[in-house]
Amino acid sequence: MTLMPTRIPEEVVTEIRERVNIVDVISPYVPLKKQGRNLFGVCPFHEERTPSFSVNEDKQIFHCFSCGRGGNVYSFIMDIEQVSFPQAVAKVAPIAGVDLDDKYLSNETTQPVDEKTQALFDLYQDATKVYHHILVNTQTGEHALNYLHDRGLDDATIDAYMLGYAPGDDFLLNYFQNKQVDYQLLRTSELFVVWDDGSLHDRFSNRLLFTIRDERGRPIAYSGRRLEADDTQPKYINSPESDLFDKSNELFNLDLAREPIKKGKQVILFEGFMDVIAAFQADVKNGVASMGTSLTIDQVHLLNRYADHITVAYDSDAAGQNATKRALDLIQQNSQMSVAVAHIPDNQDPDEYLRSHDAAALADVLLKHTENPIAFNLRFLKRGLDFSNQNDVFDYINQALMLISSIDEAVVRENYLRQLADDFNISLEALSDQIRPMLMQRQANRPTQGNEQAVPYDADVPPMPPVEQVAPIGDTAQTYESGMSRVTRAEQVLLAWMLRDNDVWLEVTQQPDFTFSDVSYETLYMLATGYREQHQLTTISNLNEFMDYVQKPELIRILSTMDEIPEALFEDRNQVQAYVQVIMQDEPLQTQITNLKRDLAEAKQMQNTSAIAQLSVELINALKEQQAMRN
Repeated sequence: MTLMPTRIPEEVVTEIRERVNIVDVISPYVPLKKQGRNLFGVCPFHEERTPSFSVNEDKQIFHCFSCGRGGNVYSFIMDIEQVSFPQAVAKVAPIAGVDLDDKYLSNETTQPVDEKTQALFDLYQDATKVYHHILVNTQTGEHALNYLHDRGLDDATIDAYMLGYAPGDDFLLNYFQNKQVDYQLLRTSELFVVWDDGSLHDRFSNRLLFTIRDERGRPIAYSGRRLEADDTQPKYINSPESDLFDKSNELFNLDLAREPIKKGKQVILFEGFMDVIAAFQADVKNGVASMGTSLTIDQVHLLNRYADHITVAYDSDAAGQNATKRALDLIQQNSQMSVAVAHIPDNQDPDEYLRSHDAAALADVLLKHTENPIAFNLRFLKRGLDFSNQNDVFDYINQALMLISSIDEAVVRENYLRQLADDFNISLEALSDQIRPMLMQRQANRPTQGNEQAVPYDADVPPMPPVEQVAPIGDTAQTYESGMSRVTRAEQVLLAWMLRDNDVWLEVTQQPDFTFSDVSYETLYMLATGYREQHQLTTISNLNEFMDYVQKPELIRILSTMDEIPEALFEDRNQVQAYVQVIMQDEPLQTQITNLKRDLAEAKQMQNTSAIAQLSVELINALKEQQAMRN
């Protein structure tokens, strides 16, 4: 067991928090002004002109209604100082007049690691060193090393990323068996495949290895690229998920890029490992890549902790552009980061552009040659259309106007209208007439009137309509006044209801197979289960104390929003089942339909007849199921 600082007792954590006023802790960082029952100031976590950072002195919590950060005094210190929970408690203790024992004051920020997990970390560390040694020091790895040199990587970069080479003939298995490493540990590691007879064999053979490391720089997985021209083998083989590796939560290169991202508040999202590495060698240090082109909500949330702006620099081919579209939608719906798309000339990916130009040219493209999401989406809408066909022209103009109507700035909106008018030789007046109803509808759907900032829930603001009254619009779930999607709001209200009402808790938990679809809400539900049992509670009415138990900033932010939910939403018990249905049936099915439509469109574009047939059947069945549920 790794030696760790002694955990601060719960009663000490509570005593320190109760002996300070959150206003006294926040005021040195944020000038606050009384406004109604709360104090408001300009949020210290993002740039804004209108104060949306609120502090509730009675409840001793804070919440920013723009960027979503929130919590108690400890979570504020964790966010503003970028420290761990124990360090935050230690920083608040002197303000509370509490002398904290030295055994709690270690600067160590790591979490306790059990012996089995530590053994896996050690195993991957050892494997990485072996693979890297084979690549850079042996004749066996020479052709892989030459390949990397031909791709423009120098030895310092190869060492920084601990790139490796996996030879054949079960080399790694023999290496660990000679060291008498336990069979069960090897089997659990996912470094090996298990045959039917129980024997182990190297997962990676005759492949160049990209080492995937966690946020602390520890090797946890690999992606192996074949170097031979053998189309019978997949180009890449990736580690499966394991006790160490969850691909939806990891980002390649975050261990090296985290500090540059935090310093500049900007991150570049690449498609491939080589793109990240090439950019790094070109002195662009703030690049990361998702595990494949499927960016996840958890990865977006992770980047949102460090960056205010993100540039998507995926490949220029069809797959890369489709992935860019999905990434833009995901980022805009699930973060407060501003977004741009890098437009690399000549349809090259970043690695190719670096090799055909130089480091300065690549850095310049990533910094200056970008387009905003509106410009990208307008260009994306044109794909596959025939503008000699009037139906395609009218369809594009209508979709383009809907997109342009989402722009708040009138001058920017008019600029795009003029471009559209010039492109299709249409009068600006005609386009203005056509977009006017869209703008009026958008204004009518705004959550507040006469106020640009997002505002807290208030008695004067009508409560959210019951879930069953809000239906999806097209392929996108309608959002509520807070900007949340239908399923996210259902999860927020339902979990808050479960915490405060034991009857609702029992009603939901007794339903077979119930889970929250969002991993953050499911994690909070699991933590609440343990907290209730540990403290012998039937309700969790004190969210401030529960925040101390949760400790993770991203989860505390969710809890901080629950205290502002209108009481009217907790009155009709019939709504409990409505929320459950949205979480477990309606939204997953709608998401499935959306994905099927997207995949079908891509299959049609690629003229993949077998995929078109299969996806069409799946889509029809899903639509039938949706119709049956609504009837």
